[in-house]
Amino acid sequence: MRRMVLSAAALLVCACGQQAQIASGPAATGCARSATHQIAWTDADVPDTIITRAEGPSCLQAVVTLVARDAHGDPLWTFISTYHAMTTGGAAPAAVGAASPQQVDRFLASWADVTTTTSDRLPEWREGAANVGSNGGLAYTTTFSRESYEGMRQRNLRMICYAAAVDTTQCLVVDPSSNAPAMIVAYGP
Repeated sequence: MRRMVLSAAALLVCACGQQAQIASGPAATGCARSATHQIAWTDADVPDTIITRAEGPSCLQAVVTLVARDAHGDPLWTFISTYHAMTTGGAAPAAVGAASPQQVDRFLASWADVTTTTSDRLPEWREGAANVGSNGGLAYTTTFSRESYEGMRQRNLRMICYAAAVDTTQCLVVDPSSNAPAMIVAYGP
């Protein structure tokens, strides 16, 4: 019995040592950055907050997140990607140089500064067309039916748009039928 207790204690000590090693490893010297921006989206009188973060063993290897939170701090929408995919596209090749903390800070500040507009600014989805179509060289798509899309577009809903890739933007409205954020449209070349 005594041998089992000593063995268990030795395992515990080893486990604690491993946890301490992991905590002081690459994450401690990696890339942990963030930016915030307040917007009037879900309530014109009380601002929501957009929070962008980067975290990884290096800034080039960072995972980036965009979170929209209401005035109470509740999450409304989240989006996740990688720093490289958002700034260059695709996966980072092995021979790519480093990204500096200052470059990541500029990206995060710009990303958090989402575009605010209204849904009536979106292109019309013409009757008989398969989807919203294109406008000014940009292709627009939506998962909503034509009737739902046109109904929300014509209601002049407050809308935010953010970068979802190097050449892609996604726009969100608060869907009047569910009172929850929904991606009304995505567009890009």
